[in-house]
Amino acid sequence: MMKIIRYALLGVCSIFLLSGCSSGKEADTPASSTEIKVSVTAKSDPATSETVSTRSSDTQTTQSSSETESVASQGVRLSDAQREQINLAFLEWAGQRAAIGNMAVSGWYFDHGAAGRGDWYANTPDGQVQVQNNGQPGKSAFPIRAIGGCVFYTSKDGGIGEQELAAGSFAENYSVKMDFTKPVSKYLLGDNGVVYELKSGNGEMLSTNTGFGEYVDDGSIGEYTPGVAFQISEDQAAQEKLQELIQRY
Repeated sequence: MMKIIRYALLGVCSIFLLSGCSSGKEADTPASSTEIKVSVTAKSDPATSETVSTRSSDTQTTQSSSETESVASQGVRLSDAQREQINLAFLEWAGQRAAIGNMAVSGWYFDHGAAGRGDWYANTPDGQVQVQNNGQPGKSAFPIRAIGGCVFYTSKDGGIGEQELAAGSFAENYSVKMDFTKPVSKYLLGDNGVVYELKSGNGEMLSTNTGFGEYVDDGSIGEYTPGVAFQISEDQAAQEKLQELIQRY
C-alpha cells in the first residue's frame, strides 16, 4: 500500500516539473522575438537615414557654391601672391634665356598713362585676357586672367639678360632703351597655362600699351580696343615653363 502511495506522489511531482519547464520555454520565446525586432528597427530607421542624407546633400551644395564663387575665370585659381611668385620665377628664367641669345628682357610689358576706370585686356585666339582689374566689367567677365608677362628686346646700351627697362617718364616709355630696329616680343602669361606672344619691332615702334585695350567706365567695350592681337607663342620651352610653375600651386 505504501509503495503505491509513493509511486503516486512521484507521478504528481513529475507532472508539475514538466509543466514548469514547458511554461519557461513559452515565456522565453516572445522575449527572444522582441529583442530581434528592436535590433532590426534600430538598423533600418528611415528617419535616421533621411536625416544623414539631407545633411550630406546640404554640405555638398555649400561646397559647390563656395567653389563656384572662388573661381574668377576658366583658368586655375591663384591668389595675387601666387601670381606674383609665378611671374617673378618666369622672369628669372626668361632672363637666362635672353642672355643666351644676347637679348634683354624686362617685366615692364604693360603699362598705361592717364585712363578711365575700365578694365584693361588683350585679345587672343582663346578670348580676352584681363590684364588689369578695375571692376568694370570685372574679372568674372573674362575667360582668362593674366598672371604677368615680360618683353624681350635688344637694348641700346648693350645690356643682356634681365634689365630695368622703365624710363624716367611714361611719355618716354620704350624709346629710351629699346632698339626698335631689332625684333621685340611681348609675352603674356595666361592663368589657363598658355603663353601668348605679340611680335613687333623690326622698324616698328611700340610702347607698354601696345596690344592692349580698355573697357569704358560703365564696363562696356568702347573705342579704345587693342590694335593688334596676341597669338599663342611658338616658344615651346616657355609654354612648358609656365605649366611647370603653375603646377606647383
